[in-house]
Amino acid sequence: MRVIVIGAGLAGLAAADALCREGCEILVLEARDRVGGRVCSVPFGDAVVERGAEFILPGNSAVTAAASRLGLSLVRKGTRYGDREPVGEAPLSPEAVRAGVEHLQSLPRTAGETVEALLARSALDPATVAAIRARLEVTCAHPASDLDAGVLGEGGSAFGAFDTHTVAGGNGRLAEALAALLVTETVRLSAPATAVRWAEDAVTVTAGGRAYSADRAVIAVPASVIGEIAFDPPLPDTKARALRRVRYGQAAKLFVALRAPAAPSATLSVPGRFWCYTQLAADGRPASYVAAFAGTAQALSQLEVTAGPRRWLDALAALRPDLELDGGSATLSTWADDPWVRGAYSAPAAAAPLDDAELRRPVGRLAFAGEHTAGSEHGTMEGALRSGVRAAHDMLSATLG
Repeated sequence: MRVIVIGAGLAGLAAADALCREGCEILVLEARDRVGGRVCSVPFGDAVVERGAEFILPGNSAVTAAASRLGLSLVRKGTRYGDREPVGEAPLSPEAVRAGVEHLQSLPRTAGETVEALLARSALDPATVAAIRARLEVTCAHPASDLDAGVLGEGGSAFGAFDTHTVAGGNGRLAEALAALLVTETVRLSAPATAVRWAEDAVTVTAGGRAYSADRAVIAVPASVIGEIAFDPPLPDTKARALRRVRYGQAAKLFVALRAPAAPSATLSVPGRFWCYTQLAADGRPASYVAAFAGTAQALSQLEVTAGPRRWLDALAALRPDLELDGGSATLSTWADDPWVRGAYSAPAAAAPLDDAELRRPVGRLAFAGEHTAGSEHGTMEGALRSGVRAAHDMLSATLG
C-alpha cells in the first residue's frame, strides 16, 4: 500500500514510521525546509534551546519509548514545570497554589464551565485565584474566560513538584531520527500541499506544483491551516466544522544568556502572564541561559513582542533581579508569524470545544493526525506522537477491514 503523509511534524513522522514498519510505501510531504514542525531545536551560544515544544513530562510514555527505540538519551532539566513560584501583589507559595488546585478539582463542574467561572465560585483567596488563573492561561496560551475547566485534568496543566526532561541535543533530534528511519527521498521538504483529491480507489495530492498518487493519505497538519488545502470532494460538513472550530493559543518564548549560570528554578509573573525558568545543561551543571514563556494574545501585546524583546527583557529583569542577564543576547521565538501554523497549539476553548471523536475520525481513504486530535494530550509532543500512531492504525484497520 502506498501512503502519502502530509506534514513532517512529530504526528506525521510517527504515522509514517508506524506505516513503514508495516510494509507500506511512504511519501512524506512537508511545507517547511526542515522536519519537526512545532518542535524546533536551535543553537544558542554554547547551548541548544527549544523554539517550540520543550518539556517531557511524567507519563509521556510515547515520547520516552520513541527516544529509547531511536537510541536517544533524555536529559534531566531540573526545572519544576508544575511548581512555579508565583510572584504577584501578595506573597504566595507553590504549596498554597497546589492546595488551591486540589480544592478546584474536588468541586463538581458543569459541562462547558470555564476556568474563570470555576474560580469565581471556588471561595479561594484572591491571591490564589490570580496565581492559578495566570498559570493556566500561560500554559494553555488562551484566556481563562474561554478555557474549559476540564483543563485541570490535562497533563500539560499538571501542578506539582515533579521532574522534567528533554532529549539530549534537542527535541528536534527526535523528529530527525524518525525521518532518518524512512527510505531516502521519502521526505520531501519545501513541498506544501495545496490540494487533495480523494476517490473510492485512490488519492492524489498536489504539493509544490507536482501531483503525487497513492492508495491512501494521512493529513497531519494543524487545523489552523488545513483550510489552505483544497479537498475534492470537500470534507464532510461534520469534519470540516470540527476542524474550523479548533482554537489555537498564542504564545512566545524569550531566551537570554546569563553571565553567571543559575540553579534550576521556575518563577511565574502573575500580572505579566509569563514564566521564566533556569535549568540544567546536558552535563548536569546549571545552564548558561534563562528561558521565558508568555501565553495569551493579551500577554504578548502587553510585552510588545511584535516590537522585539526589549519590553519583555525589562519585565524579566524586574521579575528575577538575581539573574545576571546578558541583554544583548535576547532572542524571541513566536508561533503566530509561522505561516504553517499561525498559533501555538490547540486550546480547550469552552465556546468551541475540541470534538475529539470527529477530529480523529477517518474520512474515506484519509486519516487525520496532529496534536489537536489527541484528546487530553492535545498541545503536547506526547499527543502528536500518539495521534500519528493512532492514525496509522486507523488506516491499517480500514485496509484489513
